[in-house]
Amino acid sequence: MFSDINGDGDYKLVVATASKNPLESKKTKQAHRLRVYKGTGIISENVLMEEPIALASYYTDYSSPKRPMIVVASSNHIYYYKNLQPFYKFTMPAKTTEEKEVEIWQYLKESKYDAKTGYAELARLRDHNITLSTRSYELLSLTSNEDIKAFIDTRKNFALESPNNITTLSILPKDREGDDAIGCPVVGTESGIVFILTPQGSQIMKAVQLPSAPVKFCIAGNYDSDYRITAACRNGNVYTIKNGEVSGVVIELESHPVSIVKIDKTFAIGLMNNSIHCYNTRGKKQYSIYLPSNIKDMEVLEMRGQRSVKCIIVAMENKELRIYNGKNLVNRIELFENIASLRYGIYGSEVNSLIISYRNGGLDFKVISRKASLESKSKTGPPPEQEEPLDLPSKTFLYLEQTKREVDYCSEMHNVFQKDLARIRLHTARAYVKILTDGQGPLSYTSGSSIRLTAQVQGLGPKFKINIEVQNTGKKSISQLFILFVFNEDLYSVEGDARRLLLPPLLPGPVYRFSKAVTMLDPLVAPETMKLYVCSKESQTPVITAVVNMPPTEMIELV
Repeated sequence: MFSDINGDGDYKLVVATASKNPLESKKTKQAHRLRVYKGTGIISENVLMEEPIALASYYTDYSSPKRPMIVVASSNHIYYYKNLQPFYKFTMPAKTTEEKEVEIWQYLKESKYDAKTGYAELARLRDHNITLSTRSYELLSLTSNEDIKAFIDTRKNFALESPNNITTLSILPKDREGDDAIGCPVVGTESGIVFILTPQGSQIMKAVQLPSAPVKFCIAGNYDSDYRITAACRNGNVYTIKNGEVSGVVIELESHPVSIVKIDKTFAIGLMNNSIHCYNTRGKKQYSIYLPSNIKDMEVLEMRGQRSVKCIIVAMENKELRIYNGKNLVNRIELFENIASLRYGIYGSEVNSLIISYRNGGLDFKVISRKASLESKSKTGPPPEQEEPLDLPSKTFLYLEQTKREVDYCSEMHNVFQKDLARIRLHTARAYVKILTDGQGPLSYTSGSSIRLTAQVQGLGPKFKINIEVQNTGKKSISQLFILFVFNEDLYSVEGDARRLLLPPLLPGPVYRFSKAVTMLDPLVAPETMKLYVCSKESQTPVITAVVNMPPTEMIELV
């Protein structure tokens, strides 16, 4: 991170390093360190007590000269450094331990449980989705009986503790927004609780429970008036904390989040499936960007000076940096090493500086030119073809005469059009009524009843099955109906040579299903249609008709 540690406007680079550095010799005694860079040299170095997890800086007051507080998160502790000297240590509240788990370890201590029984009881709690302590999980990971017994004998006499380790750290402005505003540390923990601390870092002002442990924060607003904390969590969801309460807006991601950055009133989330999705504060997706490689880190590039542009810098695993203005790619930088992280801000007197941390422990300092053009090259708005005039033909004398005639006789032409339209509607209604009364449609309303008939063909041939469904959609029951099959007897034959199917009394509502076997006598001949008439003994006109298009034979039986 960049910080004006001396309050003189000369920003330094503050880096927290872990002991596992491949550049250091294995024979050298390694330690976690807090280093301060000026230019390319180290001007200060402090030894850290534990492996650093997160690093931040903020101001605790408005006194002059303004010197920030350096905050280092390690394990379940927060270490505060003022004037690059250790100043204060804050320990996060421990996680609540299940009473049943405490009771099991107490029984193990008092020898009421042997190692096998205690192991089984802890496994039973784990199988019931009860969150256990780190000690219990470590015990359950063992498989050998000797290792289990030795582990229990070594630790059963110590108090059962569940430290609430820190997962992420950020800064929330206290009374106003700005780089020099008083800040409040926002700490995410393994238990899913988000703590907002006082500027002095000695007390907890607010604690909010999330469904999962947060991994990244995106903060907007200030604590005294209105603020939003967007938290990307380990379960693949994004939750929003608005003024101390969890909002109902939950974004379910298609993959786990890698990084989250804020641009104006939107925030962009980089995922493990090589994609970036941009959402507004209400959780509505704005656009998506799909990348050719895995995302390692993301940072906001905010040009300061004559040009005011905000872009997203994306570091990818294929040793490439991409800069996006919105969803448009505006620049691409090829690097020579695998990238670990990015940081953009003010370094020294350069307001547009980019620091790249490599996986091998190296740092790369880049300064963006003040004349760099990062505006999107794609044009917004209507296409350029819209501004081109159409090649219209010239107006002829006949066209002018026709236009004058339409103006003079507009009412008469409209009346003729309306009369023709009414005539078409009348003919259509008469034809529809004739189809229904003649039994040619899918529904029949004759004899005061309403019947629906459907028929489907099943089979590959030359033997088919016709599935028939009959339904009385009226309000009265109907009886004395039968189905008559009409077809080409030289081409088809019906099961049992029965061309008539008697129907039972049809009650309103239920669907009656029947089937009829049909054999195609000559599979080489083109198929024809088969008609099904539902007839009544009281009328010579069919109640309803269904036309079945018989399919061609696709498989011929071998004798």
